[in-house]
Amino acid sequence: MQNSTILQQKIQQKLGLKLNRNQFREIERLAFEISKRDNISYDKVLEPLEKKAGFIKFSSKLKFFFLKNTLIKYRFPQTSQNQKIDQKNIFLSKVKQPLNDNWQVKPPFKPLKIFVETEVIKSQLLTNFQEKFPNIEVEEIDYYSRYVKTNKFTISELKKPLVFIVKERGDFIKRCPCTKKHLTCGYWIFNLGFGCPFDCSYCYLQQYSNFPGLILPANTEDFFTSFDKFSKNLKKPIRIGTGEFCDSLALDHITEYSKTLVPYFINKKVLFELKTKSDNIANLLTLKSSPNIIVSWSLNPASTARKEEQATASLDQRLEAAAKVQNAGFGVGFHFDPIIHLDNWQKLYGEVIDKLYSKLKKPFAWISLGTLRSNRQLKTATELRFPESNIFYGELFLGEDKKLRYPDFIKEEIYQEITNKIKQYDQKTPIYLCMEDKQTWDKIKGLVPSNNIENSLI
Repeated sequence: MQNSTILQQKIQQKLGLKLNRNQFREIERLAFEISKRDNISYDKVLEPLEKKAGFIKFSSKLKFFFLKNTLIKYRFPQTSQNQKIDQKNIFLSKVKQPLNDNWQVKPPFKPLKIFVETEVIKSQLLTNFQEKFPNIEVEEIDYYSRYVKTNKFTISELKKPLVFIVKERGDFIKRCPCTKKHLTCGYWIFNLGFGCPFDCSYCYLQQYSNFPGLILPANTEDFFTSFDKFSKNLKKPIRIGTGEFCDSLALDHITEYSKTLVPYFINKKVLFELKTKSDNIANLLTLKSSPNIIVSWSLNPASTARKEEQATASLDQRLEAAAKVQNAGFGVGFHFDPIIHLDNWQKLYGEVIDKLYSKLKKPFAWISLGTLRSNRQLKTATELRFPESNIFYGELFLGEDKKLRYPDFIKEEIYQEITNKIKQYDQKTPIYLCMEDKQTWDKIKGLVPSNNIENSLI
């Protein structure tokens, strides 16, 4: 990471400009992101300005605005060429040093310690962990929430492999939270745990820095009782899944959740989804299958998976697992989410689609598309924990929902290109967008209708 003091000195020496604190914060952020993205020094970032005729004669105020506007053009070259940039939508936070003590995920998963609530001390889930890890330390606690309040953790401990086995007392079933003014697909969440043994640079769970490890409920029977009551009020089938706040299968060899979930949902008028980045399907292959049980995988180019999705299965491993599950009689689905606007994104994502259709039988239950998006806290957390990642130095701006998003012209190009590529192979699999507005949706040809998303997917 290049030194702030050195940048200040260079700006003063090379450009004859002394910046106040707020001005320097903005300039440093822009210069930092350009240097990271392009892998160049601050000298190279400032070089074009030194050569600008007449710049040295500007007043300090004009120099600052010229410097900032020029750096914005360098930082967002495509957007600068396509539209006027509203500077209020550029997130210019203070540059911070990355963490020195960030806990690194190392597969295979091995818990460091287990905390178990008193009410579930005799649970099968704890027995499963103790059988897999006979020397594991176990500490009994009264309530998880009380323990967390009295034992403060930092974001550097986020991936510390601590396991909390709890009795879930909250909402077992709830609607998937969709961004305001964006279209919902009618998805429901079966709340079966929180946290993930994988470590993806873009994962929104990073913004929660007040707890470490994994929260795993032991009282699955209460989930089923809750769903029995909930389902009596359903007037039509729904899509419901467990992969919103955790990976559905990453620890299935220990938790064995699938062994109760699949038999339970086979007889229900739902499409039940297990969403994963793993190839942990051994338990599934021992179970009776049904097309209403959908096992889905998040897909990104192989190089992106290696760089940005630590400890996950490779792209080939995911597709091989998907083929086995499909051959066993389960439904399969895929999520291109987040799609990252890389320099050669068309080629990279095209190769993923080619590989997908070479290994599996069409059609699939569904394919979703979603470009990279995040709130501001997530970008900061990613910078602290993943200093080698450059994904947030793409052309991301604060949208109407205050999330960082690509501008419409980039998103629309990505969605249409990928949809067209899929349609070359497959006219039947429904394709939908995740957390996008109606305007974007209606511009893309080949998606399920924006006014009938839920029914089209069911």
